[in-house]
Amino acid sequence: MKVKFMFLVLSLILIIIDGYSQFSNPNLPLKVSENGRYLQTTDGKAFFWMGDTAWEIFHGLDKSEADFYLETRASQGFNVIQVALLPEVSRIKVPNRMGEIFFNNGNLETPNEKYFEFVDYVIHKASDLGLFIAMMPSWGDAWSGENHLFNTENAFRFGNYLGSRYRYQWNIIWLFGGDTNPTQEEHYTIIRSLVRGIKQGDGGSHLCSYHPAGDCSSASFFHNEDWLDFNMTQTGHSSRKLPNYMYVLNNYSMFPVKPSLDGEPRYEDLPVRFWEMKLEDSYSNHAYEIADSLTPYGYFTDYDARTAAYWSVFSGACGHTYGNGSIWCFWEKGKFAPLAVKLSWKDAMHSPGGEQMGHLRNLIELFGIDNLSPDRNVITNNSFSGENYIAALRAKDGSAVLVYSPDGEKFKVSLTKLAGNNIFARWFDPRTGKMTEKSAVKRTNLSCEFTPPSKGIDWVLSLENK
Repeated sequence: MKVKFMFLVLSLILIIIDGYSQFSNPNLPLKVSENGRYLQTTDGKAFFWMGDTAWEIFHGLDKSEADFYLETRASQGFNVIQVALLPEVSRIKVPNRMGEIFFNNGNLETPNEKYFEFVDYVIHKASDLGLFIAMMPSWGDAWSGENHLFNTENAFRFGNYLGSRYRYQWNIIWLFGGDTNPTQEEHYTIIRSLVRGIKQGDGGSHLCSYHPAGDCSSASFFHNEDWLDFNMTQTGHSSRKLPNYMYVLNNYSMFPVKPSLDGEPRYEDLPVRFWEMKLEDSYSNHAYEIADSLTPYGYFTDYDARTAAYWSVFSGACGHTYGNGSIWCFWEKGKFAPLAVKLSWKDAMHSPGGEQMGHLRNLIELFGIDNLSPDRNVITNNSFSGENYIAALRAKDGSAVLVYSPDGEKFKVSLTKLAGNNIFARWFDPRTGKMTEKSAVKRTNLSCEFTPPSKGIDWVLSLENK
C-alpha cells in the first residue's frame, strides 16, 4: 500500500512538472531568420511568438500582482508580453501603484529612478520566466498629439537613455508607434530619432518593430527601413470576422522579406466597435460591469480571438498576439476604465480564449515554424476570401499539411502536397488542444475531401506522411 501511495504521489508530481515545462524558455535574444520568414534565438532555434497585451502593467499593478500576471501567462504558454512604458500624455502625472510618476520636475529628460525600479522589476521577473518584454517607449500621443512631449532632440536622448539602460537585458524587444500612424514629416523625424537613440544606446542588440493604428500595418510606413526587423499589424476591434489573414498574406509577399504578425487583433471580452457604445458620462470614473445587451454588437468571444489567431498564423505569420478587454488596462472595480469591460482582470486571466492560445503554440512548435509555409493551393475548393476562409500550412519537406476550417465546413485537400504513400489524418481541437486518433488516408486520387468532426465551430486537420 505504501509503495502504491508513493508511486501515486510521484506520478502527480511529474504531471505538475510537465504542466509547467511543456513550453520551452529561450533565455537568449532574438534575431530574424536568414530567409526572413520567422524569428529565432541567437543560437538558431526557431521561435514562435505567442504574445499578450499588458499595455498598462507599469501603471496598473504592484509587484505581487505583476508576479501573478507574469507567472500565469508563462504557465499558459505565452512568451512575449507587450507593454507601454509611458502612460498616455493625459495621465503622465498620475502615479503608478507605488506612488511614482514617470519623470521628475515635469521634465521628460529627468526620468524618475523610483519609477524605473518597478519597470526593471517586471523585466527581470519576466526574464526569470523566459518571457520577452516587447516595450513601447510611449503611446503615439507623446509624439503626435496636441500636447506632445517629444521633439527630434529629446526623442534621441530619451531613446539613448532607454537603449543604454537595457543594453544587456536579453528579453527586450522595442515597439515604436503606440497605436498611432505618422501623418506628418515631423512624426517620421521624431520616430526615427527615437529609434536612432535606442540603437546607439543598446548597440543594436534588440529587435525593433512598429505598432500602428487599427486596420493597418507597419509595412505601410517603414517596410523598407533597415531598423524595422519585422512587420506588425493591428487588425483591431471593428468586426468579429475581419479577414486579418489578408494583412499577413500581403506582408508575406513583400520585398525585402520580413517576418510579420498581428500585434493587436480583436480582443476577447472587448465590445465589438467599442467606440459606438453609448455610455453614461460618468462611466470612466465610476466603471461598472455592462451586460452584453447594452452594447450595439456584443462582446468578442474566445471563438473570435481564435479565428484571428489561426487565420493569421496559417497565412504565414511568425506568431500572434492575444488581447483581453479587461487585462490590457488591468481593470478592477473602483478603478478608472478607459473602455467598457466585463470582468476584473484577475478573473479574465482564465478566460477561455487566453487559455487556448497555448494550444496554438503547441501545435505550431510540434511541426516547427521554420518548416511551415502558407500554401493556398493545398485547398482545391477554396474561394480564398470571406468569413469562411480556409487557411493551410504545408511542411517544406512534404511531411505534413495543416488546414484550418473556421466553421467546420468540409473541404478538399490536394494530396500532391504530401510526400510518401502512407498518409494519416488527425483532427486537432483548438479549444482543448487534443488530437483525435490517426486514420489512414487512401491515396487513390489527387485530392481527398475531409469533413470536420462538427459544424459551426473551428477545427484543424493534420495530414502527415508517417
